[in-house]
Amino acid sequence: MSDNLLTKADESGVYHLVTSRRTSIESAALHAQFCVLKADITRPATTEAVLRQLGSALNFPSWYGANFDALHDCLTDPDWAPAKGHVLFINGLAGLRASDPGDFATLIDVFQSASEIRRATHTPFWVLLDAPARGIPTLAEA
Repeated sequence: MSDNLLTKADESGVYHLVTSRRTSIESAALHAQFCVLKADITRPATTEAVLRQLGSALNFPSWYGANFDALHDCLTDPDWAPAKGHVLFINGLAGLRASDPGDFATLIDVFQSASEIRRATHTPFWVLLDAPARGIPTLAEA
């Protein structure tokens, strides 16, 4: 992925990322001086457990309540992880998608809304999922 595409806020959003591209995208993000965070969701298939793991992996403040509203608030807070842009690698959501498709869809909606809000401030905000999901495009080669 070229640094040029990565820095385009209007292109950022929620995407499926082919595993073989992760290293090159991470390198491009670091080169662009973006905040790069990784959340590896292990075992838990409950929404609450997933939200707790996201809060921990994304270094949210102590007031984070492990619910969708708090997740959205943290992701859109300009004081959270200040940087030129953000790339979040989210792995392991297949369990939540299988056990609670409704909450999985809500989680994707939260990520998409946060990305839209960040785009409005011209801050690239990429959420890259390790598995395909309905309605989520695969990040194109650039």
